[in-house]
Amino acid sequence: MVKFELKSVGCDERGLYYEESERIIIYLSNHEDLEDVYKTITHELIHHCIHKADMTMDEDQEERLIYCFQWAEEYI
Repeated sequence: MVKFELKSVGCDERGLYYEESERIIIYLSNHEDLEDVYKTITHELIHHCIHKADMTMDEDQEERLIYCFQWAEEYI
Protein backbone atom coordinates (compact mmCIF):
# COMPACT_ATOMS: atom_id res chain seq x y z
CA MET A 1 0.00 0.00 0.00
CA VAL A 2 1.34 3.40 -0.94
CA LYS A 3 1.78 5.97 1.84
CA PHE A 4 1.26 9.72 1.37
CA GLU A 5 2.86 12.68 3.07
CA LEU A 6 1.90 16.28 2.43
CA LYS A 7 4.54 18.83 3.36
CA SER A 8 4.24 22.58 3.20
CA VAL A 9 7.90 23.10 2.23
CA GLY A 10 10.94 20.94 1.70
CA CYS A 11 12.54 20.85 -1.73
CA ASP A 12 12.28 22.13 -5.30
CA GLU A 13 10.26 19.12 -6.49
CA ARG A 14 6.46 19.10 -6.65
CA GLY A 15 6.33 15.49 -5.55
CA LEU A 16 8.48 12.41 -5.15
CA TYR A 17 7.82 8.68 -5.21
CA TYR A 18 10.14 6.34 -3.34
CA GLU A 19 9.95 2.77 -4.69
CA GLU A 20 11.77 1.21 -1.73
CA SER A 21 9.28 2.45 0.85
CA GLU A 22 6.30 2.89 -1.50
CA ARG A 23 5.93 6.43 -0.22
CA ILE A 24 4.77 9.60 -1.96
CA ILE A 25 5.66 13.05 -0.69
CA ILE A 26 3.84 16.08 -2.08
CA TYR A 27 5.35 19.54 -1.49
CA LEU A 28 2.42 21.93 -1.35
CA SER A 29 4.45 25.15 -1.62
CA ASN A 30 5.46 24.24 -5.18
CA HIS A 31 1.87 24.18 -6.50
CA GLU A 32 -0.32 26.97 -7.80
CA ASP A 33 -3.71 25.59 -6.77
CA LEU A 34 -5.58 22.49 -5.64
CA GLU A 35 -5.97 21.16 -9.19
CA ASP A 36 -2.19 21.31 -9.56
CA VAL A 37 -1.81 19.27 -6.35
CA TYR A 38 -4.25 16.65 -7.71
CA LYS A 39 -2.23 16.36 -10.92
CA THR A 40 0.98 15.80 -8.96
CA ILE A 41 -0.68 13.16 -6.78
CA THR A 42 -1.89 11.40 -9.95
CA HIS A 43 1.59 11.65 -11.47
CA GLU A 44 3.24 10.08 -8.43
CA LEU A 45 0.54 7.37 -8.19
CA ILE A 46 1.26 6.37 -11.79
CA HIS A 47 4.93 5.95 -10.80
CA HIS A 48 3.70 3.60 -8.06
CA CYS A 49 1.51 1.63 -10.50
CA ILE A 50 4.40 1.23 -12.94
CA HIS A 51 6.57 -0.04 -10.09
CA LYS A 52 3.90 -2.50 -8.89
CA ALA A 53 3.35 -3.77 -12.45
CA ASP A 54 7.08 -4.52 -12.62
CA MET A 55 7.40 -2.65 -15.92
CA THR A 56 10.91 -2.12 -17.25
CA MET A 57 11.65 1.36 -18.54
CA ASP A 58 14.16 4.08 -17.90
CA GLU A 59 13.28 7.33 -16.14
CA ASP A 60 12.78 9.28 -19.38
CA GLN A 61 10.42 6.64 -20.80
CA GLU A 62 8.45 6.56 -17.56
CA GLU A 63 8.11 10.35 -17.43
CA ARG A 64 7.03 10.46 -21.09
CA LEU A 65 4.41 7.76 -20.51
CA ILE A 66 2.99 9.61 -17.51
CA TYR A 67 2.96 12.87 -19.50
CA CYS A 68 0.97 11.16 -22.28
CA PHE A 69 -1.48 9.68 -19.75
CA GLN A 70 -2.10 13.05 -18.16
CA TRP A 71 -2.58 14.85 -21.49
CA ALA A 72 -4.49 12.02 -23.23
CA GLU A 73 -7.78 13.92 -23.19
CA GLU A 74 -6.14 16.79 -25.10
CA TYR A 75 -4.77 14.36 -27.71
CA ILE A 76 -8.18 12.83 -28.47
